[in-house]
Amino acid sequence: MLHGLSRYSVHFAFATAVALLLSLVTTSPAAAVQAAGFAASCPAAGFISDPYGGARDHDGIDIANARGTPIYAVGDGEVINSGPAQGYGQWIRILHPDGTVTEYGHMYERDVAVGDHVTAGQQIALMGAEGEATGPHLHLRVRRDTSMSHGIDPIPYLAERGVVIPCTPGQRPGPPPLVYPVESGRVVSARSADGRLEVFAAGADGVHHAW
Repeated sequence: MLHGLSRYSVHFAFATAVALLLSLVTTSPAAAVQAAGFAASCPAAGFISDPYGGARDHDGIDIANARGTPIYAVGDGEVINSGPAQGYGQWIRILHPDGTVTEYGHMYERDVAVGDHVTAGQQIALMGAEGEATGPHLHLRVRRDTSMSHGIDPIPYLAERGVVIPCTPGQRPGPPPLVYPVESGRVVSARSADGRLEVFAAGADGVHHAW
């Protein structure tokens, strides 16, 4: 007995508090990836030589590396374009199950054809400097759907799907470091000095506490 409460009452109160606080916990990284549509793969090794936007309104990002560096599909999907393209020299476009399209340009060799079904991390081309390019790089563009005439920023698109540029092909980033209390979403219980059971949890709007 604790302060007039039976063991059953204490357990029931604790379970209720935990259930309430868990409903307020922030979304896990895995759930965020699922909500985004799919878990992505690294498109190519290298560094960003030209970011999205800027004064030129750059419609994508450039990942630079040596000629012949492999280029990989960001996610599962169907190849809807593969061949010559103005400005790109050559390009590949992949339609993903969530309706988004990733676009790859300037390669000197393509390994996939229209109609092919590819998987995340599958090699699709080799990096080159074809078309309007000053050096070998991958121009990566992302569109929300096939009707869009302008791309969105690939950096947050990839980050939502678990890939942070620069990245290493074939490797997925590990879970973020555990930071308590706000970022972790953990539920922690302990007894206070007077014997009462306390429960703490991190929610989207701060740290929550219950007796």
